[in-house]
Amino acid sequence: MEQMLTAAKKIGVQSVAAGFTRGHERMVRFSNNSITITNSWQTETPTIYLVSNKKRAACRIEERNPKDLKEIIEDLVKAMKVTPEGDVDFTLPRGPFKYQPIQGIYDKKVAEAETELIDAVETGINAAKKEGAARVSGVATSHVWERFVLTSAGAEGSDKGTGIEMTIRAFAADDAAGQGISVATGFRDFNPEDAGRTAGRIAKMALNPEQKEPGKFNVVFGPSIFANFLNRVGASVSAYTVDLGFSFFQGMLKKKVAADNFTLHDNSRLPSGPGSVALDDEGYPTQETPLIVDGVLETYLHTSYTAAEHKAALTGSAEFEAEAGMYPTPRNLILKAGENSLENLFDKAHEGLYITNSWYTRFQNYQTGDFSTICRDGVFEIRNGKLGRPVKGLRLSDNMIRILQSVKALTKEQHWVRWWEVDLPTLTPYALVEGVGITTANK
Repeated sequence: MEQMLTAAKKIGVQSVAAGFTRGHERMVRFSNNSITITNSWQTETPTIYLVSNKKRAACRIEERNPKDLKEIIEDLVKAMKVTPEGDVDFTLPRGPFKYQPIQGIYDKKVAEAETELIDAVETGINAAKKEGAARVSGVATSHVWERFVLTSAGAEGSDKGTGIEMTIRAFAADDAAGQGISVATGFRDFNPEDAGRTAGRIAKMALNPEQKEPGKFNVVFGPSIFANFLNRVGASVSAYTVDLGFSFFQGMLKKKVAADNFTLHDNSRLPSGPGSVALDDEGYPTQETPLIVDGVLETYLHTSYTAAEHKAALTGSAEFEAEAGMYPTPRNLILKAGENSLENLFDKAHEGLYITNSWYTRFQNYQTGDFSTICRDGVFEIRNGKLGRPVKGLRLSDNMIRILQSVKALTKEQHWVRWWEVDLPTLTPYALVEGVGITTANK
């Protein structure tokens, strides 16, 4: 990292941020009640981000030879010379900074684990089968990471952490499935048995689903699908997506975008948070940032570039992206819990649907927030405030802002969610939303 800074300074680059991450990941995949693949790999990833004369360049670096590093940086500088200038002149955050450690993000037992991941998979499979599942599939992973940041602006820091996760999908029949998830930084909060029970219970409840006519319904959303929506919200509060025109929050700062009971924070310093880090990739200390408070959009997330462009404060949200340079992103999305039980939500919905999961979420218009997503796993009617028959063949077609503004109630119970449809770790309650548009799956 020091060699990268030295080489960049020698050829006149104004600001440089060098990064280095190393990780060790284990993965166990399972299908039809049996483990099919176990794998383990290590990664080392150097990155460099250059800023000069309103221009930026970035890349991941494969070569470690000092001579090769110099050539790579020279190539980046040549590319910067022929690219258009950015809108503002800016510098990286001026250090040095003090970084406070975050409790609970490193578990030595995860770092030293060997067969524990296989044991967790067997626990999850058995729990799902006990609830009525005939077939169980999914993936469990554990990872250990360490990262370093060094900048020409005087920032220098490092942190490390661990994570352990399971996504389990259970089938009581080909058209009766359920999903369970457990996400944690250490074994203390990791619960593969609960993930298996949840998946198996939903799958058994979903047996013999019937076709449902489309329409507008009061919908109780489970954590998996609502975390999916919150991830789209998290992407749209990034100043980068706002500038690109891929945000449904463009021009809505300090405006009402959600219901009064909707308060969403990004807490990158949350103790035991799956996405928590002490410093961002520009070397700036991370923080808790209120995004939407009582339904009002309070701020966008920023890097040093977007903060200068929007005349806003830094939020400690910079993350290296080879395609974007530095990209402002949340790390732990947390939706404030409500006062209800899940049964209260069914009662308040009275007539409607309970949707547990979705996939293939696609936007027809990013700026307006028009989107659709296919209902996946257990979907159930709500009749007279109680769960009724399972149904199938449905797609949700609506508008994201309208969904947020129509949240009527939230549970006290919250769950962490992260899987391939939900990139950002998200802590969410169950949510009741009024008047949700439901179509058939092929429309």
